[in-house]
Amino acid sequence: MRSLLLLLCLLVSPLALAQQIDPKVFMALEEARDVLQSGHPSAAERLLAEVLKSTNSGSLEQALVQQRLGYLAIAREDYPAAIRWLEQALAQGALDANAVQQDRRNLAQLLVQQGRYQQAVTVLEAESTHGMPLEMRQLLVQAYRELKDYRKAIPLAEQIVRANPSADDLWYQLLAGMNYELRRYAQAVTWLQVLVRRAPGNIEVWRQLASMQSMAGQQVEAAATLRLAYEGGVGLAATDLNNMVALHAQAGAPWQAARLLEALIDQALLPADQQQRLRLAQLWQAARDQNRALSAWRQLAQQSGDAGYWLQVAYLQYQQADWSALQATLAQTRPANAEQRRQLQSLRNAAAAAQINP
Repeated sequence: MRSLLLLLCLLVSPLALAQQIDPKVFMALEEARDVLQSGHPSAAERLLAEVLKSTNSGSLEQALVQQRLGYLAIAREDYPAAIRWLEQALAQGALDANAVQQDRRNLAQLLVQQGRYQQAVTVLEAESTHGMPLEMRQLLVQAYRELKDYRKAIPLAEQIVRANPSADDLWYQLLAGMNYELRRYAQAVTWLQVLVRRAPGNIEVWRQLASMQSMAGQQVEAAATLRLAYEGGVGLAATDLNNMVALHAQAGAPWQAARLLEALIDQALLPADQQQRLRLAQLWQAARDQNRALSAWRQLAQQSGDAGYWLQVAYLQYQQADWSALQATLAQTRPANAEQRRQLQSLRNAAAAAQINP
């Protein structure tokens, strides 16, 4: 912020000022600049505050004095005061176009620093983004993001990375994150793929990419991504794969979790053992994909002969009103305990009643 003080000497030349404004105000501005440059900002401020009293509302003189008071407030790090002075200077409508543009941009920077994002957006939107410097576009993206106005932030952020492909990774993360917030998972995947290419040794980016691919319905691609990471030796372990499946389930997306787990098993990244098959069957059932759930439970039952699994098959067949298949399943089920015998009899009774009273 202190560097903004250099603008005091650049906005309007002394000769131009002398020709436009009251000589008394001109002399005060020049003196204040000299006092400031000699290291006495408080004295400069007092001088300007005094001359401000003699200026007229809406005049160029008043706008210039308020402008200088704003930059002096920056010098003492009193940013709320700096904002007030710059707002007042701009409100006069007397400054030339270049000064207005520079003051507006500095005001926006102050507003963002103070967390006053909506006001910063209002100030920045007064300019066309077409000719806006890169740093101001970045500032506007930051303000939009803080306001959760991702639909406006994303196009500007895309302009930034396309204009500067070597932009910091933070911008690609930002684009991925904002698209995720809007549930534009496929677009988020695009930006995460850039990050993977930039940092192939970053395990966290690989995890994010695979997770986002899965959220986008690209579970096979997610599994392929995890395989690449696993074979690339970036430190991916079976626990990472299991955790990713669990995250989808915990986020209320059991179908995506099941599809990802199935793809991981198919690619031999996770073992096709009874534990994983049971997990897959439970996820399909939680996702209410009855056909896939039935297939998974039947496979478990056939491989293990476990009566509990056969009862799950029978329950799904009952829900589908597949009476012939249900009768065949019940006939071959051999309960191992009293609870299983009770469940078996309950299903028999329910099936019989449903067929009598369809």
